[in-house]
Amino acid sequence: MLDHADFEPRSWIPMSGWPVDRNSLLPHYEAAADLLGIDDLQAEWPASASLPMTGPLFSERCFLSPIPDLGATLRARLQRAKNVQVFLHATALRLDTDSSGRWVRSIEVASTPNRRFRIQARSFVLAGGGIENARLLLVSNRQTPNGIGNQYDLVGRYFMEHPRVKWGSLQVCHPDTALALHVPSIVARRPYLSEQEHCGVTGAFGLALRPEIRESERLLGSRTWIKPGPCANDLGGSEALHYLAFWLRKGRLHRDLIKSGRTILRHPAASVASAIERLGHSRGRVRHFHFDTILEQEPDPESRVTLDTRLDEFNLPRVKLEWRVGPLVRRTLERVQTIITDEMRLLGHRSDVRSSTQEPPGGDDIPYRWVRHHMGTTRMSADPRTGVVDATCQVHGLGNLFVAGSSVFPTGGNDMPTLTIVALAIKLGRHLRQWLE
Repeated sequence: MLDHADFEPRSWIPMSGWPVDRNSLLPHYEAAADLLGIDDLQAEWPASASLPMTGPLFSERCFLSPIPDLGATLRARLQRAKNVQVFLHATALRLDTDSSGRWVRSIEVASTPNRRFRIQARSFVLAGGGIENARLLLVSNRQTPNGIGNQYDLVGRYFMEHPRVKWGSLQVCHPDTALALHVPSIVARRPYLSEQEHCGVTGAFGLALRPEIRESERLLGSRTWIKPGPCANDLGGSEALHYLAFWLRKGRLHRDLIKSGRTILRHPAASVASAIERLGHSRGRVRHFHFDTILEQEPDPESRVTLDTRLDEFNLPRVKLEWRVGPLVRRTLERVQTIITDEMRLLGHRSDVRSSTQEPPGGDDIPYRWVRHHMGTTRMSADPRTGVVDATCQVHGLGNLFVAGSSVFPTGGNDMPTLTIVALAIKLGRHLRQWLE
């Protein structure tokens, strides 16, 4: 859940500030938490869950949904609903408007390249994600050459992710229950906790900079996880093995399978050590950890989604993505690294920014990865000259077109976006019900 500061303009972050505040979203956050199976959104967590820090860091709670597949969970409800029709294996191709370009008349859909049909409706909601929402607006250019909602050339701009960096080393010199709660994996933290402690705290905790520190030092938001291992000669093989295992657990082989395999073969010691560490997590305590920092990204108009010259199977332009990470991300990361390692030493642990396995290189070579949190390409703003949708998620200048999802985020904060996405969707649903009535 985003905090109050995430919704407010910050003078050191251009284009920051939402046209809604957190208080107005709280009822929708609570409804979203109920839908996602989070039953303690407003509950106070035990004092033992927080690390005893009095400096610039604090333990920030992250709400994790116990529902792994929301689609499967809601399928029966959708089947029973009398006012919902679900079409599967159907690709939205483009929207068509009236001659004025201010009212959407229909959407063209295809199940195969040669089998197409149109759907007409009183209103339309795009919920295709941070990349496809923008692409669909841009490719819908029959009546408006620049695309729907793109009168100020903002559709597709301000693409944001949560840059992620694995770094540093931490050797735990004494058992620390609170430290274990900052390990996001339930399996990895279990050996550190009694059954009562394990059941008494849900979710996970990240290390975050206090809002007043972010303001005084003009930094972005961040959240740092503490993760077990590896302790080998290189993080590369461990990272590749982890990424491969992530997709295998989902029953899928990602497109970088060959690249990951090559990385694992180039770093066999790290890969084997990582596998041993992971197998040992469920059997006992480990003492070696590293840090995994998720960073907020400042909005940048040149970080953007555009249409490619290549065409897809439906003879429409594919998407082209330019992801740019600005210098403020790097400065925030460097400050976070210094503060965290200093604080860990004060708590009696051995910690360093330089990993026992690898130090992330500096400059433009910092190995930023992303977390599949695509945000910002149809950003929300009260002014159509600075955003694509308004506070109700209605596309500026369109009478019956709305956008759902994290593409409407003006800024991304340091939190996982799902809870905010669902809260905004519920808010939009309630608005549409009144609008249609």
